[in-house]
Amino acid sequence: MLRILRSEDITYESIKQEIDLLGNLEQVWIPFQRQHREVAIFLAAKAGVLIAYDIALYNPEPGKPDVYYDFTGSSWYRRCEKTQATGFTDVYDDHWGRGKMMTAFAPFYDGGGNFAGAMGMDILITDLYRSIVAIDMGRGAYAFLVDHNGKIISSPDSPNAETAMLTDDPDITPEIAREILTGRTSVALSGSETYYAYTPIRSTGWKLCIKMPRSLILSPLSYIYENVEWAILFLLLSFVVMWAVVRIAGCKFSERLTAPISRLGHDVDKISSGNLEHRAEITSDDEIGELARNFNVMTESLREYIANLADVTAEKERIGAELNIATQIQADMLPKIIPPFLNNEAFDISATMTPAKEVGGDFYDFFMVDDDHLALVMADVSGKGVPAALFMVIAKTLIKNRAMMGGTPSEILHDVNNQLCEGNDSSFFVTVWLGILELSTGHVSASNAGHEYPAIRKAGGMYELFTTEQDPALAVMEDMEFTESSFTLGHLDTLYLYTDGVAEATNARRELYGTERMTAELNRTAGAPANEVLDIMNRSVMEFTGDAPQFDDITMLCLQFFCEREAITVEAIIENLHEVIAFVDEHLMRWGCPVKYIGTIQLAVEEIFANIAHYAYGDGEGTATISIRHFGKDIEIMFTDSGIPYNPLEHEDPDITLDADEREIGGLGIYIVKQSMNSVSYEYIDENNVLKIRKDINEDAD
Repeated sequence: MLRILRSEDITYESIKQEIDLLGNLEQVWIPFQRQHREVAIFLAAKAGVLIAYDIALYNPEPGKPDVYYDFTGSSWYRRCEKTQATGFTDVYDDHWGRGKMMTAFAPFYDGGGNFAGAMGMDILITDLYRSIVAIDMGRGAYAFLVDHNGKIISSPDSPNAETAMLTDDPDITPEIAREILTGRTSVALSGSETYYAYTPIRSTGWKLCIKMPRSLILSPLSYIYENVEWAILFLLLSFVVMWAVVRIAGCKFSERLTAPISRLGHDVDKISSGNLEHRAEITSDDEIGELARNFNVMTESLREYIANLADVTAEKERIGAELNIATQIQADMLPKIIPPFLNNEAFDISATMTPAKEVGGDFYDFFMVDDDHLALVMADVSGKGVPAALFMVIAKTLIKNRAMMGGTPSEILHDVNNQLCEGNDSSFFVTVWLGILELSTGHVSASNAGHEYPAIRKAGGMYELFTTEQDPALAVMEDMEFTESSFTLGHLDTLYLYTDGVAEATNARRELYGTERMTAELNRTAGAPANEVLDIMNRSVMEFTGDAPQFDDITMLCLQFFCEREAITVEAIIENLHEVIAFVDEHLMRWGCPVKYIGTIQLAVEEIFANIAHYAYGDGEGTATISIRHFGKDIEIMFTDSGIPYNPLEHEDPDITLDADEREIGGLGIYIVKQSMNSVSYEYIDENNVLKIRKDINEDAD
């Protein structure tokens, strides 16, 4: 073992720890060194010491360095420190006179993972050639190594001779040389009828090449060709003899074999023509007889299968017909634009439902709770097919029946939830959005039981999701309380309801349609009627999904609200009655109110405003706001004042059957108003008296 210090500034004692650590490898490398005495192995530590193992060359004095040498400037150490990876140097002459050689190197690290030095091993090109390249292929064929610069590292003529360039070989054209240096594996044929096979050696960047004359490859072919000629002639003679023997034996054997086969073929023809009652004749216990028995078993099985198939087909047709009826029944259960809505100009409504199967679990509903309230329902039952459709029928019926009894959306969902939970052994549930629209004001009260958020577009604006607190779905747990939210629709505002089949529609690339895409598409429908909005949205979803199968029901509802309201605020004095009457008349005429109703409405307005002027503020002063609203064929006039709280509807109606001198004074005016208007209502809201009168101005109204 040889110890070399990097310079005289480094003492043996200062790096004794590194030497002791590196010296431990001596026992590991001694067996290798004894087998490969010409190979030098060394470890160069960054601390400044190089430990060399070369039994043949070194015999240092124990404990003392033999030489000073700055190994950090050597090419192998610099390359190892720079790349910190295993590599090889270029070929060079050994300064000990052993011939051409190269150095392999690899880094090693300290306990912290930092570069601590390099390990190296000198390899003689002659040893490399004997180990890798010296392949005996005979008659001019040999292997050789080429480095990445195109130098021939070793060849069979003189593995240790001065290196030559690849292009120095006259047989290797420039094109072949370029192909070899590209690093591909291939075979090329030179102009001198010589094949060159080459492949890269990834670890060194060298190329292993084999040179083989074309004659060496083709020479075995002539030998094989001669042998093949004799083999073919022998096979022909053997075939003629065999054919003669088979011909004689076959004639006799066929007489015994073909007769029962022909009979079996005749039986099969009858069976295949549709005569499943026919059976093959069994005349022997050999393979033909066994085949005939199998044909008979197959025929019987086929006859039973066809009979069962006919029953199954008939049953399938019956189920299909029933599903068609169920589809029609479900479609008929969903509301359409029924006649009462055709004459209601307060809103435009349209809805569609496209089930994923013959019948679905989605449903929508809209119906008038009373003359001034419209209920809107959008719901989605868990599951698909007939079970979900049956649960849908139950849920739809319960919601409508309970809503017609009155109450808020939260109260309606509370009672329906308890009814659905009873006997729900199949664990179905239903998400519901329920809203009740007050036509006279546009106010919407709503509750959301786990359903999608509705989209609302204000007139001239963009669609936005109305996000509120979501409660659990119906039929999940009994006695649940549901929260309630509200919003107001103005003139030309639009409400869009939908189920998750819209937002979760999936195309062939498994992409979701999504609510962002939905709202963007809705914004392109601004100003379109309700039915056109749904046509555009359905077409958009179908174009997005393409040929992908529909996995969920797709249900939508669109409502556009129409109302025109004008208002005037005046001082609550009787002198302003003329201005109020003129304001009301102007709008009645503009909205086409029949003349026969104008006088009746004027009388009611005069009576109510006179009461406000005389009594609302006592001896004080105040204002009154009169607003008039036209929706459909109805005229609604609302009187608002901040005077003394007073509900005139609580006053007992006068007994008009009595004579005038027998009746109590007062109350006749409001009585006339109640009798002449279709409805009169009073509320005390935010310290204001609010009195509303509504008159149906349809020509056919009573």
